[in-house]
Amino acid sequence: MMKKTVLKRLAIAAGVATAIAAPATQASIIDNPFFRVLGVVIVWGADSGGSAPIASDFVLMTTGSGNAGADIIAGDVHAVVTGSLNPIPTITADGSLMNITNATSGGVFTDNAPTGVLDAADALTAFGLDATTDVGITNTVTHSFYVASNTAFDIQATTALDAASTGDIGGLGLAGIGYDLVVTPSGTDGGLAFGGNAQDPGTGGTGPVSGTDLAAINGTFVFDGGQRTAASTGAIAAQSVRFDATYTLGGATGYDLSQGTGLLSADVTYTIFVP
Repeated sequence: MMKKTVLKRLAIAAGVATAIAAPATQASIIDNPFFRVLGVVIVWGADSGGSAPIASDFVLMTTGSGNAGADIIAGDVHAVVTGSLNPIPTITADGSLMNITNATSGGVFTDNAPTGVLDAADALTAFGLDATTDVGITNTVTHSFYVASNTAFDIQATTALDAASTGDIGGLGLAGIGYDLVVTPSGTDGGLAFGGNAQDPGTGGTGPVSGTDLAAINGTFVFDGGQRTAASTGAIAAQSVRFDATYTLGGATGYDLSQGTGLLSADVTYTIFVP
């Protein structure tokens, strides 16, 4: 009997030792890398002080389809003269450049300083005329702004007649300024190359929407986008495209002497919308 008792105690001791030697339960490690990239549209051109190039709109596309994006930079982008980075000059009351069309001889116009307007400092040679000779006017201007994006976007235009509009020409109103918008995917303006890593953002959408004049496009969408501008790795300028708006005095018919004199000026505001 004594021998059996000893063996039982030894067996119990061995079982306790085995339990002590068992490895402890291992800890669980949970990690959660998280990235969120918002839709962003960057608009650049000039600022109100005439500095260019400068990005003055940084639009977050977080507002839901059909709404204007949320711009987190105070102030607005101002357009530049197409093909350059020159800010749009302040409009003066001097007028536009005139020229002679279908002259049988002469009619050479010299635009002396200040250039870009018709004034007494300019010179015109005598000209011969026939039944088709007429007065023309440099009545078309093209202005631009640049856009880089990682997402598709739409653009809405709002137009308003400027208080500076006067005289007969001012009476033409918004309908007196013809309108056209195109996208230039790449180029070099003012020594700065753009679009080398960009694509046409109108692909997949309808792109620029046809509009006859500033009255017709007021409150409408002038661009329907279908994809981002950025096509491959690059900097902001390289992933940007240029939007070119052409404005024409007199609309589709142009200017005629019967329309008189005056000044016609308008404000066009472009707003980035979420498709």
